[in-house]
Amino acid sequence: MNRLSHQEQELILDFYFRCGQDEDIERGRDLIALNPGAAKLYAKLEETLADLDHVKYEPCPDNLVDLTIARLKLAASATTENPSRLHELIQQEQQTYTSKTVSATTGNEPAGQPGKKAETKPVYKFHHRIGELLATAAAILLILGILFPSAGAMRQHYYRVACADNLRQIGQGFSTFANDHNDQLSETAMQAGSPWWKIGYQGPESHSNTRYPFQLVKHGYVKGRVFICRGNAGCEPLQYDPSKINSLLDFPSRNNISYSFMLFCDKNANAAHRGRKVIAGDLNPVFREIPSEQSIYAKLNEFEKILLNQQLRQMLSSSHSDKGQNILHCDGSVEWIQVRIVNDDDIYTIQGVDAYIGKETPTDINDIFLAP
Repeated sequence: MNRLSHQEQELILDFYFRCGQDEDIERGRDLIALNPGAAKLYAKLEETLADLDHVKYEPCPDNLVDLTIARLKLAASATTENPSRLHELIQQEQQTYTSKTVSATTGNEPAGQPGKKAETKPVYKFHHRIGELLATAAAILLILGILFPSAGAMRQHYYRVACADNLRQIGQGFSTFANDHNDQLSETAMQAGSPWWKIGYQGPESHSNTRYPFQLVKHGYVKGRVFICRGNAGCEPLQYDPSKINSLLDFPSRNNISYSFMLFCDKNANAAHRGRKVIAGDLNPVFREIPSEQSIYAKLNEFEKILLNQQLRQMLSSSHSDKGQNILHCDGSVEWIQVRIVNDDDIYTIQGVDAYIGKETPTDINDIFLAP
């Protein structure tokens, strides 16, 4: 029997955890059905992980690996992290055993064996439990280290796939919205030179670049959850009831949206209809520190000036561990790129601008600026 390749092992993992693309999950299923070695590995997965409290029937739990390792480390470190508690438990077990032994030797002799004293045996029960936990921890960590060297990579791959699916849904939402609104991308566009950074601002002026994608949620074209990339920790999908959403003009907070969109204003309103033009992507890395609290606008009405340096010019989106970003084209296609330059244009900056105050406008329709 030939040894399973690294790719085949990943397909089995995709099927087991229901991660990745549907095509890969189906290939993993077929591989398990046809290959005895694959079936054996899958059976070992079932046997090994069956008691680890993970939910196998939900779509790829994001933190399964983290939770598993954390629980095992907790069990394995019990003897060092809390020795006093361990000693207390051992004493309790010993006292319980001793009291039973004393009772047996002083008052109640075993029937049919007069005069025979109960033998004192060492207390193995508690130590056996600790030993089992340590052995299980060691075994699982060994499996994670040997059989699953790509566990972290698998999770990142899942984030990328889920992120791409989000952007496709957003693209479909824009397309359907345009079909219903005379081929217009949105009913909301900023005036060139207006503030684009006030995410969450609910005033009458259009002072946020996220107002126009919010129209997709407000009018029911997409769910609020698709605006959250799984790789962006700390964000929460918009989950208000319809009446509350209808009363809003924008996402309540930057925490409700982890993508950046083409700066949409009266100067470049037609740019979204140019085929392969980039319209959205993972969060702009240049503006990671924009305040996310809605109340900040009552205290501060100015954008903290940002000067581009070499580091800011090279950073990739933090949503995918600074390794790249997904981008959405106007034709609805999604692409994973490990650079920021598309068609000789840095999609995260404005051509010729090195200092940002939150009111910049692209130079022309070919200057794509994915703003938060």
